[in-house]
Amino acid sequence: MSAIEKISIHFGIPEHGWLPTVFKYGNFALALDISDVPLNPMAQLCDSLIQLLKGIDKPQIIPWHLEPYCYYLQLNKMDTYYNATILESEDFDSSKKVTFEAKGNFESIVLPIYRGLKKFHSKEYGPPNWDKIDSKRIKELKRLVEKAKAHNKR
Repeated sequence: MSAIEKISIHFGIPEHGWLPTVFKYGNFALALDISDVPLNPMAQLCDSLIQLLKGIDKPQIIPWHLEPYCYYLQLNKMDTYYNATILESEDFDSSKKVTFEAKGNFESIVLPIYRGLKKFHSKEYGPPNWDKIDSKRIKELKRLVEKAKAHNKR
């Protein structure tokens, strides 16, 4: 039996509003520096995961601005499976094209992204480098992840 492929996402040390990020899945790898302009993509990622775990099948898309080039992370739930799609565009207003798509279960798609976000949030970054995510949102996300993990064990 082969091992299930899992997303790997690593958020580095932010500096003046730029966050080094490495996203990997199988043979696909994307390394980029995400901007916190116009919105904090880590807070948006937290909100998107919360929406997903509350039953919203297609939560908000997370823009990863490179100013002006953009990548986007879209998480979806389809029946019992999850999708992680990366799209890209020339700028914020241009049409998007799919760059990558992974389909998997909670453990292979959602948990690795949650763990990467949680690890990033545990560090002491602050202005001018990066704004913290509201701790209440992180606690809510943690509660939802624990509930989903308990449900998946049944």
